[in-house]
Order: sequence, then structure tokens, then C-alpha cells
Amino acid sequence: MRRSIEKAMLCSLLFLPGLPAAAQSVPNPAMTAPDQVAWQLFIQANGRAGGSNAVFETWASDTDTFKPNPQFPTAATPPVLRRPILPQIAREGVQESGGLLPALPPGISQGFTEETRHNKATFDFIVQNNLYKVSGLKAAFGKTLSFPADSIEVKANWVAVSDIPAFTNNRVTVAQVPQLYHVNTADNVQYALVSMHVISKLVPNWTWATFEHTFNPARCDIVGCRDGFGAQTSVVPSNPVAGQGYPDCVKTPALSAMFKNADIDPVYQNYCLKGSQSDFVDNLGLDIRVGNSVTEDPFVSTSSCMTCHGRAVFDKNGKATSSAGFLSFGPNGPVGPLGPLLPAWYWTFSSQPPIFEGKPGLSQIATAADFVWSIPFCAFDDTQNPVKASRCAGK
Repeated sequence: MRRSIEKAMLCSLLFLPGLPAAAQSVPNPAMTAPDQVAWQLFIQANGRAGGSNAVFETWASDTDTFKPNPQFPTAATPPVLRRPILPQIAREGVQESGGLLPALPPGISQGFTEETRHNKATFDFIVQNNLYKVSGLKAAFGKTLSFPADSIEVKANWVAVSDIPAFTNNRVTVAQVPQLYHVNTADNVQYALVSMHVISKLVPNWTWATFEHTFNPARCDIVGCRDGFGAQTSVVPSNPVAGQGYPDCVKTPALSAMFKNADIDPVYQNYCLKGSQSDFVDNLGLDIRVGNSVTEDPFVSTSSCMTCHGRAVFDKNGKATSSAGFLSFGPNGPVGPLGPLLPAWYWTFSSQPPIFEGKPGLSQIATAADFVWSIPFCAFDDTQNPVKASRCAGK
């Protein structure tokens, strides 16, 4: 029943009450109007789910998914929080290869926590294909993985409510947090939602969007903010000095109507679309950058949702492989990948470029996890005795 409801909601994305007629008639909106679709998905994921919970909090966390006998939740669950995992695993890769372990980047120790949630369609695909465990990844090596069109995934970042005043440069008091933020409790600590990635399989390479709370002090730093659908000021350039905050993203009438007609907590109107992404490069060949000031805090300047997730791969042993170089370290900290995907991340080849399907000498070294990092990062190792638990458990 839950999945049929989600599919119906997804199919009706273009016809939410309040959308202007011109917006409803946009062809292929996931590609041609990605900011509009980003807001529709955000509102769907954050709609009310009973009590103070949002819909995405009824979805399966990585902890629910990557364990023996995974079960989709029957009700909302509290946040299952961990420290940002991408820099952590990149550091492990450097250490395993014998390299000098770089210093912990600024920001990773500032109290940010994260969780990843998968809707029922995403969860079912992972479980039914045994992608939640290493033995399943070994069996899937060399196969083409493609999630169903109604798959949605979110990554949410949280900051303890008591830390919000310091985090916002005292623009928000502790008493104001419940009126301005979505709040939930984990391990008897109240946390405020400060940012969220939302992705969906509406197109083969997924849709990509990242949102930040209006009071995030670095919200538009480095790469600016762009919202061609929901913000009256569609382009906000970055400040010359970082961490100074930005004006509120005042909503357009079209987005205000969507909120008015949705069953969603009004606090979500305090969140802003930082940017969406539908390709690796623009029409002049420049790498597209989209980076969240919280989620990608150490490497916003070199952050691309699509390129980074395009490197979500595993090798013949069912392990995340560093061949794709998902995050490297430079003298100033982590460096994210930019631009189109390259054959060398997935193949070895004896011939010279160009490399294309069917060319002699190709040998596959990595299988793509269809842009879902949770699969190679979080699969628990059932090939060991005793079984090695998932690295994606809560903090």
C-alpha cells in the first residue's frame, strides 16, 4: 500500500495543486525544469507523516537496510545519525594504500551529523538484488544495475539544537529553533535539520538537488545559489567573505501555492534550494558544480553531485574500490571529482583512447552501483566469520 501511494504521488508530481498552467505543460520537466521538480520532490519527502514526523522519516535508513534480514520500517523512526562518511572512507582508502593519512578537514569536527534514507522502491531494489551484503555485490559484479523510476533517496544533515546559535552566528536562539526548523530527537538529544539532498530516478542518471536552511551561514558561499523556480531572486552570488549569511530566499507565488496546497509543516518554508543538477557539464563544456555548505563542507568548490555519485562502484570482491577516486586529498583538504565519467574508472584497456563499448582489450574492474553510494559503502561483509557489520551504522 505504501509503495502504491508513493508511486501515485510521484506520477502526479507535475499536477500538484497551485502550479501555474505553464509549469504543468513543460515537457520532460525533470530535465527542462529541474528546480521545479526539485521542490516537488522536497515537498513530497517532507510532507506530514503523523505527529511531528516527515514522510522521509518513515523510509528506511542505511542502518535499516544494510544488515541481515533487512525490514522496511512500519512507522517513523528517529534519525540514525553518523559523522559524514565520505571524507572518513576516503581517509581509510589513503591509509589502506599506504599513503600518509591527511589531517581531518575543517568542518568535519564541527558537529555535523548525517543520515541517508531510502523510499520503499529504493529499499526493495537493494534488498531484492542482495545489494545490502558483500556476497550479493560479488554476485552482481559485471551486471548493469538500474533502480526503478519511482526510487527516491534523501541525505539529511542535522545539528544539535543547543549548537544552532553558534552555528548560525547567533542569528537564531535555542528558543526560536522549533519555530524555524524541522526538529527530531535521537538518543535523547534534539537535532535541527539544516540541509538535505534529494535524488530521484525520474531520469536514468537521477535528478539531483540540494537544500539548505535559510540561516546556514555559508549557504551560498563559493558557488552561489541558483533556483529558477522557487526563489524570487533566482541567482545569489557568493559573498566575498565566507560564513556571513545571506538574505532569505523569498518564495515565488508558484512555490508558495505548492506549499499552501501541501500537507507540510510551515517550518519547511525556511529552507532554500541551493541548486539542482541534470548534467555533468554545461553547454560550453564547463564542469557543473553543486555543493552543499554542510554536506560537502570541506570541498564545496570541487563538488558535483552527479560526478561524485557516478563513481559509486564496487570491485569483483564486493568492496568499494578506490579506482574511481571518489575523494582525493590536496594540500588544502579533500578534493571532489568534477566533470564527465571516464572509462578508466571502470575498465582497464590495452588500446589507446577513444574507448567505447565493444572495443577489444576492455576488462571491467568496477561495477557501477547506479549512483547510490550506500551500496558499496554500507554493504555488510557476510563473507567473513564472524560477519562484519556495516560501516554505516549510527554514530
